[in-house]
Amino acid sequence: MFKNLCTSTLGIEGRQSEIIELTLTYGFRGLDLEIDDFAQRAKTQGLDQAIRFLSSAKIRIGSVDLPVRWRSDDTTYRADLADLDQVASYAATAKVYACKTVVFSESDLLPYHENFEQHRKRLAEIAEVLGKHGIRLAVGFHAAAARREGKQFQFIQEANALSMLLKSVAAENVGLWLDTWDWYVGGGTVDSLKAFGIDKVAYVTIADAPHDVDRSSLTEEQRTMPAEDGAASVQDIVNLLQQQGYKGPLTLAPHADCFTGMKNDDILKQCRSALDELCTATEGDKNLVSAGTGK
Repeated sequence: MFKNLCTSTLGIEGRQSEIIELTLTYGFRGLDLEIDDFAQRAKTQGLDQAIRFLSSAKIRIGSVDLPVRWRSDDTTYRADLADLDQVASYAATAKVYACKTVVFSESDLLPYHENFEQHRKRLAEIAEVLGKHGIRLAVGFHAAAARREGKQFQFIQEANALSMLLKSVAAENVGLWLDTWDWYVGGGTVDSLKAFGIDKVAYVTIADAPHDVDRSSLTEEQRTMPAEDGAASVQDIVNLLQQQGYKGPLTLAPHADCFTGMKNDDILKQCRSALDELCTATEGDKNLVSAGTGK
């Protein structure tokens, strides 16, 4: 796995050249791109020009957001799906690791079973287009109860329910967008993640949760940096990812309020340090196991 940076999650803004400089300065090996800007640059300037700074810096593109309004009405969805092939071709040439999206935990339009079937069909159609270009579709969910307030119909809000949906999609390139905070709040555990299969994990974001708050009461403002006494088993999950051979991005995603008043350099210094600690601890556990078994 490689240390990846998503600046928008951290509240960091800047031109692409500035973001790349920060990425290199603090030793990240991957960077998430904003898909609309990326696609527009590729169309107007050519793909080589659009990614020239990334290519020269030898930075991987960890992910882009899925540019399809697939939860919308059928006309809108079909129009976006028709445009996806060209964007996917750009992403493939640029060696984007994953295209990611999220399942909403509520709906004002469809009851659970109808919504499940629509998700299953549309995700399979989207994955088919991406699969032609060798791109994985990473699908996550929102577990916080506040996301569902005031909506007519409830939908996927638990880790097990998302796992069931993903297993129902007839596409080999559909995988899990594993967010450690949502996985915990949605009832997921290290064991349930292992049972789901690390080979099906397509993208990873890291955030911890306070251990002294009931998971059903947690809000997204309580997405914290990884901590030894955190509730989300972050270190155990990172250990499992490493042991099972996960090769994708590892991206910190605490709430931006964690960095209120901090400068960009200080934010990235803290994030890099946190990822270093997680990965160093993982390597330490791996070496300990190897020494104990003689392998």
